[in-house]
Amino acid sequence: MTSPPSPALRNSLPVLLTALLAVWALGTAASEGLMQGAADATILFALGLVLARRASLASELKAPVLAGAALALYQALSPLLAHLAGAPEWPPPGRWLQCLDTAAAPALALAAGVGVRWAAVELALVAGWTASVALGLVQHLVRWDVPLPPLLRLPVGRVHEVFAPEGQPRFAAGGFFFHRLRFAHGAVALLGPALGAALRAASARRRWLGAWLALLCALAVYLSFARAALGAAVLVGVAAGVGLSRSWARRAGLGGVLLLCCAVALAPGWRLRLGGAAENLLDGERAVARAAGWDLVRRHPVLGVGFGNYHAAALARSAETQLPAQLARDAHALWLTVWAETGLLGLLLWLTWQLLLARALWRRAVAGAWPAAGALLSWGAFHALALVHHLPFHSGVHLTFALVWGVGLVHPGDVPQPSARR
Repeated sequence: MTSPPSPALRNSLPVLLTALLAVWALGTAASEGLMQGAADATILFALGLVLARRASLASELKAPVLAGAALALYQALSPLLAHLAGAPEWPPPGRWLQCLDTAAAPALALAAGVGVRWAAVELALVAGWTASVALGLVQHLVRWDVPLPPLLRLPVGRVHEVFAPEGQPRFAAGGFFFHRLRFAHGAVALLGPALGAALRAASARRRWLGAWLALLCALAVYLSFARAALGAAVLVGVAAGVGLSRSWARRAGLGGVLLLCCAVALAPGWRLRLGGAAENLLDGERAVARAAGWDLVRRHPVLGVGFGNYHAAALARSAETQLPAQLARDAHALWLTVWAETGLLGLLLWLTWQLLLARALWRRAVAGAWPAAGALLSWGAFHALALVHHLPFHSGVHLTFALVWGVGLVHPGDVPQPSARR
């Protein structure tokens, strides 16, 4: 029989977890390394609670948390299973360790049972994105020529991309990531919770913070020239206007914002980007990448090529598939990449985790929790983007969505938290 924890320990655990989540939230705008460190520490925190038999979890959250943990465990074992089945390659350690990204949201939901001071996490999130979007505006308007320390390993060349007619240079911003897709996809992940707070939070402070964050997210998407992100952001805005607005005045205001976004998308640089979208999707690089993904699925349908091993497996088949090296990282579709890497079993586990997550968020949203409603919007945006991107390739993007989903499962919003059962 375990002894009860001391009062000092009970008081320090919420402070420690709040600090971890605040760092994680700040990292969504500032640094993938910050996110990975905070997320991995949160996983260790949750494991410590389980081993010490101090973990508590609401009964309705057990199924999605267990499904997410099972998927992460299978991803960790997948390279070994694929190797035993004849796959010749082992994944790079960095890619293999991305199974921890999958475990991050379930671990957050489990760890939050000790208590979290959510205001600190929310302020860290808004402060980080305010600074990042301000930097993005500079990157958009002028060519970035300030040298950065090599230790940071930031792709400065990605903010030199120009999407505008000659004589009107406008550069694709990347915020602190100096990478337009990481910048835009992180903003899409946060747009749902921002609108949830702006439209449904009881506190005026939270509503204003949510509205400000939503504006920052919209700016980040516009400045990045990321086409899929724009489409996902518009879908989130429409869904929020229909499902979350309590009055016609707010719906009309949100509709006006969406119309403004559409008008802004007709700027010269955006017209160039949108003009080639259909061709790229149906007959361009993405079609080539999908064909290579199907080739791997046909050759390894049950166990796949091993989690994190897509790149090596696709390159090994490039002579037959005519796949260029720059398109060999993934199949440019999340579900197809998951199938190719982890086989049919991995795909079924991934679908189970996603469906159970959506069901849990839906139930909490119906009960009145605006963070769950925002996380559900984020879940929808994730799957819209996943049709043309393998989002987990960038750990920072995956961990931003994981933070939103984990918070959506446990943040009380303005309704009482369900009682936890040990």
